[in-house]
Amino acid sequence: MNNTNNNNPVTDRDFKKPVSWLMGRELLAGLKYIAAYSFMGDKLDAKDWMQASIEEAPAIDDVPDGTYWFDFIADTGDGMKAVYNVAYLCMSDLWLNQNATAEQAIGLEAGAASEKLPRGKFLFVGGDTAYHIADVASLKERFQTPFNWAFDDIGANKSNAVPPEQRPIYAIPANHDYYDALDGFNRQFRKPFGTTSGQIALKGFESRQQASYLTLKLPFGWQLWGFDSQNGKMDLRQTDFFQSCARQRATDKLIVVTPEPNTVFGKQQAPDAAIVTTFNDLGLPLSFLQDGELDGNQCRLDLAGDIHHYERYWGDEKRPNYASVVAGGGGAFLHPSHTDIGEVDKLATYPSHLDSHRTITQRILNPWAIATGGFVWLAGSVLALLSYFALTVPESTWSIFGQWLKPFPAANRPLGAVAPGDPNGILARIQIALTVDTPPDGAYLGDLAYILLYIGFLVAWILCLHNFGKSDQKSSIPLIAALQDRLRSFSRLAQRRLLVLSVLTASLPLLKLIFLQRVAIPNAFLASILIELFSIAALLLFVLNRKYSDLLNERAVDTPFNQFAKFYLYPLWIFGGILAPLFAGYGFLHYGVYPVSVMTFNLLIVLVWSLIVLGLPALGYFIGGALLTQNKKIFLGIGVWHMVLQVATPVWLTLYADWPALLIISALAVAATEYARRHFSADNISTDPKLPEQQTIGKRLFIAWGALGATVLIAAFLGTPMTVTLCRLLSAFVLGALFSCIWFGWYLAVSLAFNGHNNEAGGGARSENYRHMIRIALRQNSLTAYVIGIDKPYTDAEFKTGKPTFRLVDKFTIELPSKSTG
Repeated sequence: MNNTNNNNPVTDRDFKKPVSWLMGRELLAGLKYIAAYSFMGDKLDAKDWMQASIEEAPAIDDVPDGTYWFDFIADTGDGMKAVYNVAYLCMSDLWLNQNATAEQAIGLEAGAASEKLPRGKFLFVGGDTAYHIADVASLKERFQTPFNWAFDDIGANKSNAVPPEQRPIYAIPANHDYYDALDGFNRQFRKPFGTTSGQIALKGFESRQQASYLTLKLPFGWQLWGFDSQNGKMDLRQTDFFQSCARQRATDKLIVVTPEPNTVFGKQQAPDAAIVTTFNDLGLPLSFLQDGELDGNQCRLDLAGDIHHYERYWGDEKRPNYASVVAGGGGAFLHPSHTDIGEVDKLATYPSHLDSHRTITQRILNPWAIATGGFVWLAGSVLALLSYFALTVPESTWSIFGQWLKPFPAANRPLGAVAPGDPNGILARIQIALTVDTPPDGAYLGDLAYILLYIGFLVAWILCLHNFGKSDQKSSIPLIAALQDRLRSFSRLAQRRLLVLSVLTASLPLLKLIFLQRVAIPNAFLASILIELFSIAALLLFVLNRKYSDLLNERAVDTPFNQFAKFYLYPLWIFGGILAPLFAGYGFLHYGVYPVSVMTFNLLIVLVWSLIVLGLPALGYFIGGALLTQNKKIFLGIGVWHMVLQVATPVWLTLYADWPALLIISALAVAATEYARRHFSADNISTDPKLPEQQTIGKRLFIAWGALGATVLIAAFLGTPMTVTLCRLLSAFVLGALFSCIWFGWYLAVSLAFNGHNNEAGGGARSENYRHMIRIALRQNSLTAYVIGIDKPYTDAEFKTGKPTFRLVDKFTIELPSKSTG
């Protein structure tokens, strides 16, 4: 498409799809920054340079009809077509057709019975400006570019060819902005200093703010507070600023914008959550914990993005002066809106539960969508290839697992099948290189039991010391919380002695192992397991070292220097300087008695299998069940079944299915998944699937997945052992790619039906549909919000040649009950 604006040609545009979340290249490239924020987020304080101030809202005296308008979006730079649509709406006057259906209620041109919704005097961005990381490159590509395209097209599409007026833009950061240490956020939203070098220019907007948090003075006594409160926490600098704002001006009419919502997924906030502490410190009523109740002399809107759909709580006839809104529809992938814990009633949702269920199910039960959404297929391929190789070629693993369940005879292995001049002789040579004697395991089972107990002991101490210096924070694990309470009853000297003496006592058996004379050597595979476990113990000792160091830093704040003795530091020397190297060194030196080729492969396969066997069930329990406080065991079961299918399906098919059976079973698995995709998103689901209807869908999905998985495994297992060849290795790789996408889609679909893995399901679906923005009208004693939805984003050509219409998702008003709305 070629458009013109001021005689400047616009080249063909490449509207990029949402970034790949399922181990995609953008995510993998940014993992080091995400990891740095995850581990050091509380230390990476980018606010030292900031000088926050109370900003005057633009054109504050220009309120000719007694109404002041502004716009809100959040979670923007992702799918470029969706961002383009949102940008077009943000820079345009809109018209509400009172006689049209909700789907076509909003247009760009005036018509009969139309109400004008003028462009906002400013645009407020609620965080997560670009994905995966809001660095300069991502902001320019996925935020600036679609906004600038929209600006050019609005000017070109108008009959008088007048571009939109320049308006201020304000923002607060969220976690994806912090992955870049706010550098991109700075360049996008901070007021330029002197020269504009390094600034990310946005056509139609100008940056004015000085800090990542701000207060805007709005007409009619309204205020907007934008918090930079990551994970609900606010530092003393911000707390002092907003307390000062409250002293200078009444907060009876207030809009509070936070990086994360205080109410979402129908789940009530925990009373001890960080965001609760933040609101308490600022003297803001906890309406979201009190069923939306707010004093009749106050009116407040809590507004946030972070979750990429629309939800509204309260703001009805019973609670007319308070609403909590989730509005993260600025362009990022769709978070399923039918996740609903059911503790708090949603008064409005976009998309509807039904549309959300159909959209996401159609995408994640499509293996091709999973494959193009990242490198899940590659992870499955590597797992299948390594597992098949381990069960057929190396002596140490074949001797243990090759005889498990269904024997795989030596005659089918490379040395048993190779003939002179056979091109598969390379596999025989590899088998020879990886063949060693495998003595019984019994002599070293005691070592295995000890190191497992020692690792559990260290994990308990690490969890106990986590946030131990903060008396108001406890572990969510009851046993660890009880240990923390008990430890706090001791003096600091006693705490330190208990920590050091208990770790030293638990480490004493290592000395016995070092000096113990043993003739027997461990099985090669068991030796690899022991090496990795002793290495994990060494790593945990370093983690314990860090936790104790953090505790010292926290206590140093209120400890006089003359009381901070040097011997406070001796545990750091013991844990990190002595014990950690001792455990790691003993593991490698004592158990690494086999050839390098054998040990290298065994260490690799032990690591891979450990990550899968432990990681997938843990993923289900801790991540899948993160929203739940009860009945989380179902996610453990889902995770275990997922693990079994991911590991066993491609390996068993490669081991026991001949080529026709392999193709038929694979085709039937794809066909059954396609049937399920169509069935579970069909029109026979006629109403919004809410609890318990949604759980019924989940049970049906789980049964269907179980039946399909069991059928595939049984069909594969009924075959006869196939000779190991290079083609069989390649088939393991291909089958791993195929079935990893099939099973991961089923895993997400089942988990989502039970209110789990909302984020991962949305990221896997990568849908650009159902985006939205909010146009807000302020009056003397009321606020009216018009939520404008984009069911399916239009192309730039459709904006030029057609008359696009948009959905009125929600319209609500909050007001001071004791006063006239004006």
